[in-house]
Amino acid sequence: MKLGELVKNPKGFRLTGIYRITRFEVKTAKNGKIYGDCLVSDPSFDLPAKYWDIPGELITIFQQNSLLVLEGTLDYFKDAPQLIIERISVPSRGEVDKALKSLGMMSGRDIAQMYQQLSAVIAGVSNNDLRRLLDTIFIEDALFAEKFSRHPGAVRNHHACIGGLLEHTLEIVEAALDYCARNKRINRDLLVAAALIHDIGKVREIDIDIFGLPVGFTKEGKLLRHIYLGMEMVERSCRDVGVADEELCLVLKHCIYSHHGQADWGSPVEPMLLEAEILHYLDNLSAKTEEFIREEDRILPGGFNRSHTLRREIYRPDIEADEQ
Repeated sequence: MKLGELVKNPKGFRLTGIYRITRFEVKTAKNGKIYGDCLVSDPSFDLPAKYWDIPGELITIFQQNSLLVLEGTLDYFKDAPQLIIERISVPSRGEVDKALKSLGMMSGRDIAQMYQQLSAVIAGVSNNDLRRLLDTIFIEDALFAEKFSRHPGAVRNHHACIGGLLEHTLEIVEAALDYCARNKRINRDLLVAAALIHDIGKVREIDIDIFGLPVGFTKEGKLLRHIYLGMEMVERSCRDVGVADEELCLVLKHCIYSHHGQADWGSPVEPMLLEAEILHYLDNLSAKTEEFIREEDRILPGGFNRSHTLRREIYRPDIEADEQ
């Protein structure tokens, strides 16, 4: 059960399931006994939790595992929900993958199929230099391919799940191909290549745990961020492949450099060519769409909720959704 659904239940509701522990601290109660104070999270809700009179051996389990099987009871403190944990255990890898997908911590799309789709898109690039460059990055480098296919797209915001980076990238590529079909003036190969590589620096920027979930930023991620890291990776690949067209490498790096749109959002320059401008808006559209869906999942139909990510109130309409 997603935590967003759990907190709609009354006090005393029983819960058993695999959840992520995003914060854990050992504290001392007024009676002098120690307890575990933690935050249990999934994309739908962050739920405070307590483990009263926690045994010492369980403290170690909490500290060494970011995902645990939790058994507990829903409680309310000053009208705010909290979980009273009664038992914990370490899940198997098979249980983890199943739970991650059901809780929205792994892409809902099949990762292997998505990478096959990405490979097919690369094979369809007509420009030889761009195709060789993309092959070098995404196909020939097996280690990078494995990392990219399962890496999260963010630490906390959009696509912050296993396979999220690949899913986000394909959403932009799919939209780019559709837009190119509607306007022949767009350089299809350049836009597709830029869409594929625009966030590759996140593989080096975002730190992950043993399951592949985001836990923060790496040292170089904090110091340099993914835009610079991605440009560095592309520049090195251009040299390795021997791309002779310096203009091509330059505009490709510009697309990475400018894809956040403005300095306040992390791009030192604004887009200066059509394909870079389209990439910026498609990137933002993919991110905002996923963020709105995640925020709506926290709200009952007909209700409002303040979104810290989107910095506004979000409303979930009380109308029937279209059948897909």
